[in-house]
Amino acid sequence: MKAMMIALAGLAMFATGSASAGESVINKSGMTGPEVVAWLQAEGYKAALSRDKQGDPMIKSATGGVNFTIYFYDCEKDRCRALQFSSGFDLKDGLTLAKINEWNKGNRYLKAYLDDENDPYVEYDVNVNAGRTFSGLNDDLDIWNQMVGKFTTFIDW
Repeated sequence: MKAMMIALAGLAMFATGSASAGESVINKSGMTGPEVVAWLQAEGYKAALSRDKQGDPMIKSATGGVNFTIYFYDCEKDRCRALQFSSGFDLKDGLTLAKINEWNKGNRYLKAYLDDENDPYVEYDVNVNAGRTFSGLNDDLDIWNQMVGKFTTFIDW
C-alpha cells in the first residue's frame, strides 16, 4: 500500500492539470523514463528503466507472461513525446510472411513483422503529449495487453 501511495504521489508530481474533474493530464511535452516507470508501477507492472543505444530511456516490463520493451521517441533531453511498446517471440520454426500478413490485414493497433529468422515482433505506438490524460494512457495499455494476448493465441505461443 505504501509503495502504491508513493507511485501515485510521483504521478501527481508530473501531471499538469486536469482535463475534467479529477483526471490528470500528462505534461504537454511528453513523459520521462521515471514518470513512465511510476505510471506502470502504479498500474501494478514491474518496470526496469535503462537507456537504449541512442541514450534515450528504455523500460523492460511484462504482461500475461510476455516480456516487452517500451522505447521512447521524439525526445528533447529526457522528456519524450512518443512511446513504442515492443515484444518479440522466438519461435522454433518461425512464421511465414503469409501468416504475418494475415495478422496485419485482420487486426488494428498492433503491427507485426518478421525478423531475419522469421521470428515475429509486434509494436504499438503511443503519443504522450499535447493534452493526453492518464485515463487515455491506461486505455492504450489495455489495448496493448489485449492485442498481445490475441497475438500469442494467433501464433500458438
